[in-house]
Amino acid sequence: MNMIINVRGYQSTPIPEPLIEEVFYAFTLGPSLANTQPWELMLVKGIKEREKVIAATLDPFLSPHSYGGQAWLMSAPVIAVVMIEKRRALVRLGERGEIFAIQDTFAAIQNARLTAAAHGLSTSVIREFDAHLLQKNLNLPWYVEPIAIFTVGYSDEEKEIPPRLSVAEILK
Repeated sequence: MNMIINVRGYQSTPIPEPLIEEVFYAFTLGPSLANTQPWELMLVKGIKEREKVIAATLDPFLSPHSYGGQAWLMSAPVIAVVMIEKRRALVRLGERGEIFAIQDTFAAIQNARLTAAAHGLSTSVIREFDAHLLQKNLNLPWYVEPIAIFTVGYSDEEKEIPPRLSVAEILK
């Protein structure tokens, strides 16, 4: 089984378009309470757009004033900003809709990651960013909130699984 581990270094090998579509199709099949499907993806393609995304990122410890902390994003073959559309999240479920929207969207991300891994691709999910600055940099309306940055590509590094709790430690 291919492990799902965040990768920070990618080969420059292009990913076939049908494969990318399959990864994002798997994303759309994520669970969705009341079928709100609150998620949206923005593909980040050009250098200027990548610079705007990177400018809002922080280092892995969310250190103050560490803007630009995820500069490695420039080399990722595919970058998508994962967002929730708040109006869809709130319309059927009220205030709790936003919480469920975030949960459902991260489950959708995991679908995409599993599909990518099944095809030999590596991924990363970045949450270390200033959401308000990213929203501003991308000119997003108030009702679209970035919650993650998702990358896909062929890894140029061998990664080991970081230490994890054992199954026995989490089963109660």
